[in-house]
Amino acid sequence: MKELFVVIGLGRFGRSVAERLTELGRDVIGIDNDEEVVKELADVLPSVVLADCTDEKALREIGVHDASTVVVSVGSDVETSVLSVAILHGFGIKEIYAKAINPLHGRVLAKVGATRVIFPEKEKGRDLANHLAGLDIIEALDSTGSYVIAKIKAPPRFSGKSIVQLDIRKNFGLTIIGIERDGRMDINPSPDEIIQDGDYLLTVGRKNDIEKLRK
Repeated sequence: MKELFVVIGLGRFGRSVAERLTELGRDVIGIDNDEEVVKELADVLPSVVLADCTDEKALREIGVHDASTVVVSVGSDVETSVLSVAILHGFGIKEIYAKAINPLHGRVLAKVGATRVIFPEKEKGRDLANHLAGLDIIEALDSTGSYVIAKIKAPPRFSGKSIVQLDIRKNFGLTIIGIERDGRMDINPSPDEIIQDGDYLLTVGRKNDIEKLRK
């Protein structure tokens, strides 16, 4: 079953998260209470809905309760963001990322169920989207950023197969230089190493090829 991402609040930060996740081939639902914003993004996002994010019934009808990850980015409306996070926590959603305008707001969000609090002035929307999609760019290897070292979550189709069986260099144009498992990184793994569920792969290659692998 594919992961479903929901982005609530489609201002500059929320929109950048939703657009980047869409670029990476993820299932995304965008939600905003501004009709003009929803119309503007209708041809940009696969699904964008006009709704009140504090209306529990409306969120259920949209299917938010089935989401694996929700990003709450509702601007400076502290009460709305706190209520939204509380509702999402009640749905049992395990990954709730919530934007805060100050440390106190962040502490309240964490207490009502946010698993991670975001301060947009310190974190770019595209970087968060890359992280959510299992793609963390560690370092660019050229001035254009075309070649990178990146850590990606191993796709489910890799599970139970060895590096040599996958022939990642031939099939994807990438080189695996490390495998992270249970928080420990094994650098230069053996070609016979079996990829397991939950592994993260440290790879080198073209950024576009890495992004294709994650789709």
